[in-house]
Amino acid sequence: MTKPQSTAAYVLRLTLTLFLITVIVAGLLAFVNYLTADTIAEHTAEAARSAMTRVLAADDYTELPVSDAQAAAGVTAAWSAGDAGTVVRLTTNGFGGAIDLMVGVDNENKVTGVAIISHSETASLGANCTREDFRAQFAGKTGELAVTKDGGDIDALTGATVTSRAVTRAVNAALAYAGEVQK
Repeated sequence: MTKPQSTAAYVLRLTLTLFLITVIVAGLLAFVNYLTADTIAEHTAEAARSAMTRVLAADDYTELPVSDAQAAAGVTAAWSAGDAGTVVRLTTNGFGGAIDLMVGVDNENKVTGVAIISHSETASLGANCTREDFRAQFAGKTGELAVTKDGGDIDALTGATVTSRAVTRAVNAALAYAGEVQK
């Protein structure tokens, strides 16, 4: 006859089993991340290069410095596009998390385009910030922009005012950065 297992021993055995499973799965995830990190970085860099040319086409881009104050406003990188203007990469917080975007600003300090590189916004709501009709509203704009609910002329996405405000805030930061650089 086998001796019945005590409750404490049973709980300990279950705990150790779950711990081992967790360690194995975490190790596998880390290994897969290690294998794919370079590919993911390449795809992200390519998406950024593509966004740069969509918002302000130029033959050459020269990286510009970003001050701590500009970084605090969301500017993560910027490039001079020669006589065409300035391209600014920003990160802003939307409803679902960070939104990584690129904004082109010409030498008259007018927005030439907005491209969303990545986001984690809600599908069919905030994710609509990638739609052309939303992004096209910014083209040709200058000065301090705001969504219509805040007295501006940018139509907010239905059900996604937080996302719309976040993108607008980022475009304002890009205009401010470009205005400083172009002086």
